[in-house]
Amino acid sequence: MRARIAGLVATTVVVGLLGAQPAAAAFPGSNGKIAFVSDRDDPFSTEVYSMNADGSGQINLTHNPARDFDPQWSPDGTKIAFSSTRDAANGYDVFVMNADGTGVVNLTHFPALDWTPAWSPDGTKIAFTTYRYGGGEIAVMNADGSNVVRLTSNAFYDRNPRWSPDGSKIAFESDRGGWEIMVMNADGSGQVQLTDNNYSDFEPDWSPDSTKIVWRSGEQGAGDIAVMNADGSGEVTLTSGGVEYNLQPAFSPDGKKVVFASVFNNTIDIKTMNTDGSGKTTIAGGAFNDSDPDWQPAGSTPPPPPTNTLTVTKAGTGVGTVTSTPAGINCGTDCSEAYASGTVVTLKARPARGSVFGGWTGACSGTAPCVVTMSGAKAVSATFTKV
Repeated sequence: MRARIAGLVATTVVVGLLGAQPAAAAFPGSNGKIAFVSDRDDPFSTEVYSMNADGSGQINLTHNPARDFDPQWSPDGTKIAFSSTRDAANGYDVFVMNADGTGVVNLTHFPALDWTPAWSPDGTKIAFTTYRYGGGEIAVMNADGSNVVRLTSNAFYDRNPRWSPDGSKIAFESDRGGWEIMVMNADGSGQVQLTDNNYSDFEPDWSPDSTKIVWRSGEQGAGDIAVMNADGSGEVTLTSGGVEYNLQPAFSPDGKKVVFASVFNNTIDIKTMNTDGSGKTTIAGGAFNDSDPDWQPAGSTPPPPPTNTLTVTKAGTGVGTVTSTPAGINCGTDCSEAYASGTVVTLKARPARGSVFGGWTGACSGTAPCVVTMSGAKAVSATFTKV
């Protein structure tokens, strides 16, 4: 058993060296769930799990004998992209699933290594590492896997893209002069090297306000977590690993903590700490190997459905009021309301004393309550006649 654990640790650390690590949370807020990878249900494989920010409520999401790793929450918290060997003919592919583990879809279907997905802040695109051009390069595709566009092109290895929460930049690691952290514009232009340590610098991740980058640094001779300003200045080492090997850092959604993996004594734990390096706490691991943590944007909800506007006008010589169910229109004074597409709205006309309701025109007719389905913008006029 010990030998199997040691082998898995070695494999997982290699994955970390090559790029499997967490992405930045999309926007600030209280801290939500953490996705991670574990061997706790299968010592010969790794699967994607989720847990609460304190380590409780651990749930296996993938239940697959393949190696699933590098989970990345979508900005709205409803989906998780991840890398997997489950399509063996293709090596590694990028997959996406619902946050509860259902609806797994292979996005890349390419007979090469496609891995380390990173969502754009608006959720419409996914950047990833690919070996389809020979060496490791950064590419981007639509969130459905279509329209793959190459962003980097050189004789070196570029890996592990992470999109800044403001959408303007992508950080990544490159061996152009020893493994260093680099940053580029979201279209691949303006590539700039941030670290210049001649050490092994890997796994960048952005703070929620896009002003800081946390990464795994080899400056102290082992794996440590460090943080710097987004322009590369102000480097600070947050951990002093000693016998521990720390890797795969990610900021919490509120920007106050960092989650990371830590290797010690042939096991991998997941820990959190404050952004000054204090308050280190183990939240998962122990007898198992838990790694690749990524923090869900807390309080995130699915994007609101599209809306259509219902507008009511009044005509005639009389006086009256038009109200709606669901609420929103009281015309009166409030004669326009945006409703979610497909909402069924009922309008009722109430004539004032000395007036009668003469009927509807526009989207309705007659004198019965007006019922409209908001499949598009709608306009209704109510006629009140003085008696």
